[in-house]
Amino acid sequence: MDCLSPRVVLRRFISAIPFVKEELQSWTSLAGQLTDPLRSQALASLEHKAFHCVGGSVYAHYPGTDAEKVLPLIVALQTISDYLDNLCDRLQVDEPDAFRCLHLSFCDALSPGNPLQDYYALYPYQETVYLPRLVQTCQNLLSQAPNYLRYQPFVLQLAQKYCELQVLKHVPEGADQLLQDWAERNTDSGLEWYEWAAACGSTLGIFLFFALSFASSHVNPEPLLQAYFPWIQGLHILLDYLIDLEEDEMFGDLNFVSYFPTEAAGERSLNKFAQKSRRLAACLPQAGFHQTVVDGLIALYGSDPKVRRQGLQETIGLMAGKGRGLAWLRLCSALRRFGVI
Repeated sequence: MDCLSPRVVLRRFISAIPFVKEELQSWTSLAGQLTDPLRSQALASLEHKAFHCVGGSVYAHYPGTDAEKVLPLIVALQTISDYLDNLCDRLQVDEPDAFRCLHLSFCDALSPGNPLQDYYALYPYQETVYLPRLVQTCQNLLSQAPNYLRYQPFVLQLAQKYCELQVLKHVPEGADQLLQDWAERNTDSGLEWYEWAAACGSTLGIFLFFALSFASSHVNPEPLLQAYFPWIQGLHILLDYLIDLEEDEMFGDLNFVSYFPTEAAGERSLNKFAQKSRRLAACLPQAGFHQTVVDGLIALYGSDPKVRRQGLQETIGLMAGKGRGLAWLRLCSALRRFGVI
């Protein structure tokens, strides 16, 4: 498996962004065929959360993988994720069983050969063309991955955590207590419950195993899983919640960063996740790629205009550091100014 320099990864990532947007446009066209309110939620998720697909597409450039297969696979699964998040969050539905039924689609998408189910069976709105097509697209692509069976157990392990998080965090009353109880039953990592729960909300580890499933060389999945969960995934989602803190407070949405007892405690935790992620990434096969992901996460979220608006520049600066991380942060800021990302 060839080693790629961070510069080469960045060049390939930027050059492939138009292809990500083409994939998203095809899903936008299909979503436009739905009736409201599902149409509105599908279109809103595609418009406002497109950067999730753009960021995740970096795994299509993992050394030795098949980018032409991995890129549309990442876009399809992330589109499922973002769409379901809206359905659980924005349509005043508060039935956990309905959320759990919807998220069967996420695990089916990761299980080629699984028959499609009625994912809307307990939900008040229905459609038959959009979510089923997304699930089938993932299944069809994964069925072509020569090594997927090797990594599928790890994918499903991460997916089950992801789906349970999505169900519990959208319960209208007592979600934080349900999440705390769930975390305490399932981990002895020493992390606070909201740090561990945050790590469950990332799809990055799944995307990595997608890339490995299409790669020619086999990699021991255990060290990868230990680096990504909870550390790199936790870094990802804590950053996501950090920049959305003001917005979530406005809408009354659950935000894991709000559970830190003080701003200083939150800053220490974020920096801990950044430093631990860097150290673990440095020990993985294709270490340069994973270190680029860590620096890229901090740069992508840290360059968001919400950071300056909320006065979070110092927190992001500490996480980025003074070397390559700072260079990535400046680069992402420039790419945003030119509308590339």
